[in-house]
Amino acid sequence: MAKLGGQAGYGKGHFVENISAAKTLTTGDSGKVFTITQSSAFAISLPKAADAGVGWNAKFLITTAGSFAITIEPDSTEDTLIGMAVSAAGSEAAEQSAESGVDVLSFINGAAAGDWVELLCDGSNFYVSGMIHDSAHVTIV
Repeated sequence: MAKLGGQAGYGKGHFVENISAAKTLTTGDSGKVFTITQSSAFAISLPKAADAGVGWNAKFLITTAGSFAITIEPDSTEDTLIGMAVSAAGSEAAEQSAESGVDVLSFINGAAAGDWVELLCDGSNFYVSGMIHDSAHVTIV
């Protein structure tokens, strides 16, 4: 049986990649963990949801916080981000969420090391889940 998405291999670091400048992801990036350095403002572009296909997934983790916004964006013709990032602050209003497709997820200025989101594609949308230190660290709009 064929496996959907990337291969397991985190133990050897083969699927961990640092991003510190603009990057366009491909279908071959499925299964990767992307560590993010916020040393400048830049965008990470996702493949089209239909091209990514069922099972495409990636994790994005702030490892070096900085004073710049980092955006994760679907193809410009799509509004395909749905889901939430929940804050460790614990209040009822301490999360960022989108219940229908939107086009930008941002780690904003002031995000902290350890903030993360994961994306999982069903071939039509990218579903967002994540954990952030404070609700002001991520926006999903």
